Amino acid sequence: MKIQRKIWNYILIFVLGMMGMITIIFFLVEKLLGDGRCYIPQSAIMIALMLCVFWQVALITVACLLGRRIKKIFHGVVKMMMTIVTVSGTLCLVLFLAWNWLIYSFKFDEKVEQYDEHIALYVNNTFVRTRFRYPHYMYEENWLIMRTLSDDELQEAVLKYGDPDDYYN
Repeated sequence: MKIQRKIWNYILIFVLGMMGMITIIFFLVEKLLGDGRCYIPQSAIMIALMLCVFWQVALITVACLLGRRIKKIFHGVVKMMMTIVTVSGTLCLVLFLAWNWLIYSFKFDEKVEQYDEHIALYVNNTFVRTRFRYPHYMYEENWLIMRTLSDDELQEAVLKYGDPDDYYN
């Protein structure tokens, strides 16, 4: 019974460690991206939300496990004080994570506006564009990272798809 409990504890520690590394890598890579690269706002916000929810659930789970341990070890006023500290600390951390996710998503609102200003759709040989009149092929993107095309790559795209400025001439 104790061996099985230790195995579950090691699995829990391993999963939390891996998720911790994934979280650190996600936010660290965002700071290290260069060369005109950045996260696509919608994908980054969704990943950050998933990480936030995971860590909130992990905090609540650890607080519940700690609460059980407190009930076994302490009695009376000490047990009540330890429970209040544990519950209030967990609540503060959960709210702190939610607040940071909210700030993170607001930070991306600026990027969404910048990103949307430069997007245009190529539909039926007609460029539908925003006020900056940049074509959509100025960016290359996958599901998470977007990068600005270099001048040579942009020139290739203009040769392949045509110059959007010619549409208005």
